[in-house]
Amino acid sequence: MYRFTAAGATHVGFVRDLNEDSYLIRDGLYLVADGMGGHDGGELASAAVVDTFTKAWDNNTEPWELFTLQEWLTEANRNVYDIASGRAGTTLTLLTNVLHHDKEQLVVANVGDSRTYRYRANDEAFIQLTQDHSAVAEMVRLGQLSAKEAREHPARNVITRAVGSALRLLADVVLLDAEVGDRFLLCTDGLTGKVEDQEIGLILASAATVKDAADQLVELALETDGSDNVTVIVAEVLEH
Repeated sequence: MYRFTAAGATHVGFVRDLNEDSYLIRDGLYLVADGMGGHDGGELASAAVVDTFTKAWDNNTEPWELFTLQEWLTEANRNVYDIASGRAGTTLTLLTNVLHHDKEQLVVANVGDSRTYRYRANDEAFIQLTQDHSAVAEMVRLGQLSAKEAREHPARNVITRAVGSALRLLADVVLLDAEVGDRFLLCTDGLTGKVEDQEIGLILASAATVKDAADQLVELALETDGSDNVTVIVAEVLEH
């Protein structure tokens, strides 16, 4: 299985009273969630996802198969739905190891507009691995908005998929290989809704450690805007 060193950072921002983001770092499992809902509904929703995956991971002794991950995504959705009967929800993006057809692979899953990126030092390539499930992302894909316009659009916070918003969850799941030195960034839109990808990629490329990268990304989001909760995890692939 792939081995990682990882660090996370979060900040409530300068406007909101509650931090509705949650994140999870385990040896081989990394997850970020951005809760949505009235009062403390969003906070409870994102925390329920983290709680579900914490228990799933800590009580497991065997490598996950791909179907195991899908089962826990379904369980997380059920737990969030039970809390608020669809009136609150959360985004989710995660990175973990799975066995697929007896081969060890990484898997990235996402629901909503929290993202996972990869920076590969060998070719200096910085790419977004996930696809946003949001109104403005669909407009960008149709060529109706630029990425910059999407960050400023009145509908920028409209999510088209969320964990716990319905009884059935539709999550994107992508299998991929990795190289030693690859850096993965998992983050909420408190970062990507304020900061351009080019700036994010430069920090992932230049930061001395994953902790430095995580701290610098949160600091940049706060300096740029600071109106939203912001949460990041940076995980780097180590030698086996």
